[in-house]
Amino acid sequence: MIQPEAVYHRMGQNWSYAYDESTLHIRIRTKRDNVSQIDLFCGDKFGWDKTHEVIPMQRLASDGLFDYWQASVRPVYRRLAYYFALYDKDEVLYFLEKGFYPEPPAVVYEGLFDFPFLNREDVHSPPSWVKDAVFYQIFPERFANGDPTNDPTDVLEWGGTPSPRNFFGGDLQGVLDHLDYLCELGINAIYFNPLFAATTNHKYDTKDYYLVDPHFGTNTLLKELVDSCHSKGIRVILDGVFNHCGHTFPPFVDLLANGQSSRYADWFHVREWPPQVIDGIPTYDTFAFEPIMPKFNTENPEVIEYLLNAGRYWIEEIGIDGWRLDVANEVSHSFWRQFCSTIKSINPEAYLVGEIMHDSLPWLLGDQFDAVMNYPLTNIQINFFAHGQINAAQFSQSVAT
Repeated sequence: MIQPEAVYHRMGQNWSYAYDESTLHIRIRTKRDNVSQIDLFCGDKFGWDKTHEVIPMQRLASDGLFDYWQASVRPVYRRLAYYFALYDKDEVLYFLEKGFYPEPPAVVYEGLFDFPFLNREDVHSPPSWVKDAVFYQIFPERFANGDPTNDPTDVLEWGGTPSPRNFFGGDLQGVLDHLDYLCELGINAIYFNPLFAATTNHKYDTKDYYLVDPHFGTNTLLKELVDSCHSKGIRVILDGVFNHCGHTFPPFVDLLANGQSSRYADWFHVREWPPQVIDGIPTYDTFAFEPIMPKFNTENPEVIEYLLNAGRYWIEEIGIDGWRLDVANEVSHSFWRQFCSTIKSINPEAYLVGEIMHDSLPWLLGDQFDAVMNYPLTNIQINFFAHGQINAAQFSQSVAT
């Protein structure tokens, strides 16, 4: 017997969407092994008699609980009304937006699922080059020391034991010196961890959003590196830390010095004045509870303008090919929509990938990011390939989910 309580579909998001300028993907979920066949009845609601068709749906994936089905449709007039027929043995159940029925609908303009119009500008097309990209991630401080003259004063001998706080002198010149090596590996894209001026070895505590860290080199050297990468067919994306800055960022220094009278008082989220750390918890919002990483107030128009201009600068002046966006899930969707619009207006082929550690659908609707760092998939792979904590069937089902 078909179990309707396990059936799920909704118009929009990942269940009903424009795959390209002429194709819709329609998906539905059923209880695993509970439905043997699904037909998609679809057509133009204003001309059903002349446009409707029946498309057998394909079982796209299965996990421990559900089967997931998909059909591709090319609506003649870019409008689509539709409903589902679910079959199991001698049983058939019709599923419309308004509910489940034992008979097909008599009136097609009432109660069906409806994709009102396939607007071309709503079709999200991530940069085509990314589909063939093989990324190499570079933690700049640890890749290669090409210029000892810009080393930190407390730099350690290369090859020593790394720690979260020590330095070995890696820099941009070291990357330039090894571009041929990277090409031999077969990579065609580089993702740099933060390059901007900061106090730590990881540079996630930005001091200046317009300046390459002096221990790594200069803006001019980065431009030379990007140009050299491009000449070899290698794209370059940078790590954008726009959720928070560092404690040496001048507006935050001003805030600490002048308190509530600082012109930057509203650039940050201060819960209790003066800003301080009490029992290990800052009285201002930060990344995690890290005192040296105060969180931006990205609802403040000045902050928005500052960060958008920073994002624009490295695209326009240095020629980078996109941004990996740190702690993206803690920044407002409104800000990311503005950021996406700003960057794409300069270079539509720029790649925007957000750091989201969980279900990322709200960021992947075409108005914010092209992709995310797929931590759930990463964890599934680690659990199977590295730790052996799940078997092949569980791995397959987890990927399907």
